[in-house]
Amino acid sequence: MNYQLPILLYHRIINTHSKIGKHKLYVHDKDFRMQMQFLKDHGYETITFKDIDTVTPEKKVILTFDDGYEDNYTILFPILKEFGFTCVIYLVTKHTRNEWAIKEGEPELHMLSKERIREMSDYGIEFGGHTRTHIDLKNCKKEKLVDEIAGCKKDVEEITGKSCISFAYPFGAHNEETLQAVRDAGYKYGISTIFGPANWKEDPMRIRRIEVRPSTSVSSFKRKVSGHYYEKNIYKLFSGK
Repeated sequence: MNYQLPILLYHRIINTHSKIGKHKLYVHDKDFRMQMQFLKDHGYETITFKDIDTVTPEKKVILTFDDGYEDNYTILFPILKEFGFTCVIYLVTKHTRNEWAIKEGEPELHMLSKERIREMSDYGIEFGGHTRTHIDLKNCKKEKLVDEIAGCKKDVEEITGKSCISFAYPFGAHNEETLQAVRDAGYKYGISTIFGPANWKEDPMRIRRIEVRPSTSVSSFKRKVSGHYYEKNIYKLFSGK
């Protein structure tokens, strides 16, 4: 039985039904707090990618949040501080609202301001790259690819004053050219969605995450953070059931 480091995938933490959106990329604050309480009660420690290669995986978990929504500050951040936890947030650096999602019928949402990013960074939250404009990288010409990936790294480092070491592919979309562009930009880790090897060390440019959904129950959350990988139960690990 192999123990794998659970890396969880979130987007938004919400406290109102008006911000739900059709893609359901959220978790209610009360459910998220229960999940954090479970981690605390069972002795889990949250780490970030700067720690990933220097700690044993037992009782460790990485919480990741894509896009960098304002609710990551107003709702998520106070809960993390309450439990003494941290996380990794992947920033879209050239939008002040979710332009890519509005086009698909999602509610208009504001993104984190530079001031709030710096405050969260000073607390210990790690920030990574998620492109400048949340574009599908598989359909980019090389010049645009470099700007979106390397340019995003530059933006994040200018805001936080810290090294930006990981990059999350928008929509989880990537190909060999994308992976090489991430390497060339100087990122140590490339972060996928639910696809990739069970053990992140097998391919640091395609690190798999386990999605947490609005329907994720406490028992399902327990399975997701258990760290045990079963080939026959891969659907259960990735589903919100």
